[in-house]
Amino acid sequence: MLVIFMLSNRDPVAMGFWPLGVTVSVPFGAVVLVALVVGFLAGLLAHLPKRFGAQRRAKRAEKRVAELEGKLAAAPAHT
Repeated sequence: MLVIFMLSNRDPVAMGFWPLGVTVSVPFGAVVLVALVVGFLAGLLAHLPKRFGAQRRAKRAEKRVAELEGKLAAAPAHT
């Protein structure tokens, strides 16, 4: 699918780099692909801290559950 998109959008687009004053002609498909990759990486970087925090909380909760289950198993049974 990506190859079809790239081949269908080969028209050149002028890309200007503001601080350098350089203009480059790049295929439109490449511009879109780079934008998608940059957006994906930005989203990934924004998501990773929350993901790692959730993993830490889950590990702490699992340890706490194991600790409480151990205490429950060691406690005398009331009948």
